[in-house]
Amino acid sequence: MRRYIPVDTNDLPDIFDINLEGSIYTLRIDYNEVADYYTITIWDADGNLLLDQEPFILGELVGYDLPDKRLPRIDLRVMDETGQAKDAGKGNFGYTVQIYLDVIDPLGSETGDPTIKPLGYDQDEPVDDFTDEEVSS
Repeated sequence: MRRYIPVDTNDLPDIFDINLEGSIYTLRIDYNEVADYYTITIWDADGNLLLDQEPFILGELVGYDLPDKRLPRIDLRVMDETGQAKDAGKGNFGYTVQIYLDVIDPLGSETGDPTIKPLGYDQDEPVDDFTDEEVSS
């Protein structure tokens, strides 16, 4: 299984900081009740708005059509690993549909082996401002 970013769909907007590939981002998830879709807004650590109210489209990368080098360097994809969902609306998002880190970990953490340290975001690890290289220096 791929790693995903947990979103609290019962308490929106869900605003949180996340460490992705060594950079801190602030994500805000909202829901449009009229059109039945969720959106994402992303800020960098300096408070610069990088992506504003981008709708979630099932199977698509977040911010795919906005090539901003300041966006996370890891692909974020709205997807359903079970292949059952037809959209990313209220009936699916947060259940079978999630925002996945669209990368296959060369370490094999997506296999579910609890002994393997995952690559990238791990919801159980504290957020820090240092990469492994900076800590060992």
